[in-house]
Amino acid sequence: MTDPQRPLAGRAALVTGASRGIGASTAAHLARLGANLTLVARDAAGLQRVAQAVGELESQALCVTCDLRDPAATERAFASAREAFGPLEILVNNAAALHMGPFQDLSPEDWRAMSELNLGAALRCAQHALAEMLPLGRGVIVNVASVAGVSGVPTLPGLVGYATTKGGLIAFSEALGAEVAPHGVRVLAVSPGSVQTDMLRAAAPEHVEGAMTPGQVGRVIARLACDESAALHQTNVILWGDPKSPGKA
Repeated sequence: MTDPQRPLAGRAALVTGASRGIGASTAAHLARLGANLTLVARDAAGLQRVAQAVGELESQALCVTCDLRDPAATERAFASAREAFGPLEILVNNAAALHMGPFQDLSPEDWRAMSELNLGAALRCAQHALAEMLPLGRGVIVNVASVAGVSGVPTLPGLVGYATTKGGLIAFSEALGAEVAPHGVRVLAVSPGSVQTDMLRAAAPEHVEGAMTPGQVGRVIARLACDESAALHQTNVILWGDPKSPGKA
């Protein structure tokens, strides 16, 4: 019988960008619900801190230091996850890059860095995850997008490139979700407003006060991974945060 307090008990989950911020909080909430976690990021020390927290929540954690822009390294990360915990049932694509500035100053290098991580890596991770989920006939992919991909964020200029990648991630979620739903796999996007992350502190510190916490976003993502959310007929879950400031990123 399923423990209502740990509805994800024994299920294998992989979270990218898991060493801090939304990724770390999502991992903690998934662990509270019973999932076994593969934590993927470039920051090995940060991953170890998150793994320790996961262990204290009576779930198992595997740390994989990986640059998701490297297809071969990404493939190895999924192979390690499968070896540790069996077929993957939950994927959270959270890793992201942000470069702010006027569109006219957006360099090809900055555009490639954002598009390759924010969108390209998410697509590759989804392909690896689906290779395990489709034979099972079940699974959940949650892509962490942004309200920037919906509204353009008029109150926070300089996000054209970032907004483009996040808008693409939302469209990807909708299209992929329609394709794999008949096979028992759900695909969702979560689009937060301002969140108190290191990325926001570095890019726009004036927007940190009053922003959502990573824990608030992580809690939503973890609940979306549960079977109880299967009846949700909404691909893009928008978390505006402060209702007085709907345009925050």
